[in-house]
Amino acid sequence: MEAEEAQHGASPPISATEEFSIIPETPMRSSQVSALGLEAQEDEDPSYKWREEHRLSATQQNSRGPAVEKHPGPSDTVVFREKKPKEVMGGFSRRCSKLINSSQLLYQEYSDVVLNKEIQSQQRLESLSETPGPSSPRQPRKALVSSESYLQRLSMASSGSLWQEIPVVRNSTVLLSMTHEDQKLQEVKFELIVSEASYLRSLNIAVDHFQLSTSLRATLSNQEHQWLFSRLQDVRDVSAMFLSDLEENFENNIFSFQVCDVVLNHAPDFRRVYLPYVTNQTYQERTFQSLMNSNSNFREVLEKLESDPVCQRLSLKSFLILPFQRITRLKLLLQNILKRTQPGSSEEAEATKAHHALEQLIRDCNNNVQSMRRTEELIYLSQKIEFECKIFPLISQSRWLVKSGELTALEFSASPGLRRKLNTRPVHLHLFNDCLLLSRPREGSRFLVFDHAPFSSIRGEKCEMKLHGPHKNLFRLFLRQNTQGAQAEFLFRTETQSEKLRWISALAMPREELDLLECYNSPQVQCLRAYKPRENDELALEKADVVMVTQQSSDGWLEGVRLSDGERGWFPVQQVEFISNPEVRAQNLKEAHRVKTAKLQLVEQQA
Repeated sequence: MEAEEAQHGASPPISATEEFSIIPETPMRSSQVSALGLEAQEDEDPSYKWREEHRLSATQQNSRGPAVEKHPGPSDTVVFREKKPKEVMGGFSRRCSKLINSSQLLYQEYSDVVLNKEIQSQQRLESLSETPGPSSPRQPRKALVSSESYLQRLSMASSGSLWQEIPVVRNSTVLLSMTHEDQKLQEVKFELIVSEASYLRSLNIAVDHFQLSTSLRATLSNQEHQWLFSRLQDVRDVSAMFLSDLEENFENNIFSFQVCDVVLNHAPDFRRVYLPYVTNQTYQERTFQSLMNSNSNFREVLEKLESDPVCQRLSLKSFLILPFQRITRLKLLLQNILKRTQPGSSEEAEATKAHHALEQLIRDCNNNVQSMRRTEELIYLSQKIEFECKIFPLISQSRWLVKSGELTALEFSASPGLRRKLNTRPVHLHLFNDCLLLSRPREGSRFLVFDHAPFSSIRGEKCEMKLHGPHKNLFRLFLRQNTQGAQAEFLFRTETQSEKLRWISALAMPREELDLLECYNSPQVQCLRAYKPRENDELALEKADVVMVTQQSSDGWLEGVRLSDGERGWFPVQQVEFISNPEVRAQNLKEAHRVKTAKLQLVEQQA
């Protein structure tokens, strides 16, 4: 891969100080070893074997013929290796990563494959008709020949690899004493390391191939270049340091390595680079779209860069959105680690702290992005809205738009005879978190407000009234105190049942947090395809998300609560599949409750 990158003019992702071997003609004493600042590596050291597999794999890749692996015997000269080399990048010193080029998959593809595997795992559990038996020690597995290096298999795999497949682990007796749950815990921790290597590899291409491209730079102004790439290099540098520490921790103890403490140590660096990068994504997306629409030179150069095999023909946009995807995935990996730790253990405490730190970072990122979007939305609406009733200032830092849309108001008027005449008129509702505006639509997407009320004074409810003709999907809106201080009532019709249910749900008072242990009968779904919200009351979904369903419409919409973070919203049923196995649903709720309980205990301890 390095040769391929050099061929296309891209600088190597990570320039590393090469390891070297010293073969002395005569045996060296320990004092001579210390004087040279070298470490003798014992063959029986598992971490040394793992590192040797990486070195041998690299040697075989660079040689024309197959390399013969040779382990030192009693009469062989001891091979000395340089102490862990470090190099400086962006003000940080770091070790050379041994996993960075171990897989051909970039993070975009790696992530997709892993999420598909999670979906398949849930589907396999669905198909089980019996509850799996209790945890038991794993059975011995067939030994691997040592020449079949771990990194060789990893590079041929479609995605990542397993901790148990490392020859040192597989050929040891450690697996015999581990329960199935213990082994799954190790696998999740190892996935965190391997996935970070894939992520860093993608970041290297994003920086070296795209951001540092002189041809692309020539098509942009300084401001455009800054907005487009933001602090991507800082994100890359932090990831390199993080991976370096993860690998060092892993090499020190392959059989019982930890990752949560490493995450905690790097949490301040994550916040320093990810918070501004994600916050600026709104400007980044607008800049990219503007350049694509108006800068033909940019489009031409970008098309050429994206067609280069070095980026596996993935788009620049797919690289720019990686940082937020990564910290979200990192939080979920920590959550999976937390689920599998022993309750009350120090490992559970570390996992809870690391998960909480990432959760706070993601929440702050979302809040910053939402705050900017909400302010812009209010400024735009303030230019479109006029008042025929009592005026109040619309723009406020604590106000945001929850839902808006045009409905049909039904009004009965007196007519000759016993029958009342039914009239209809369009009414536009702007529902904010603290108030509701009722407007008459005007030309040019403008609105004339004829009534408004505080949120605490409004209520929406289903209407069972049956009317002739097309008047279905009705609901009532009650204002206990409108702009004149009087009560008011409206009857609205929506085009679909889902629209009616969504308005009633949005108009309801904030609901209390659900007790997950009392929701065993609630339906659950798993996301098969990611979904990006189009309206404020919708829920963003990523592949493999598990959502507990609270409402379902007849026209294909669901309302639900995501189990991983408690976020609520609506989404189309086409993006998900239902989980029919009650045992799987119960296990999902149990795991979500475990994470929630651990987090609450941590908050209480910190209070």
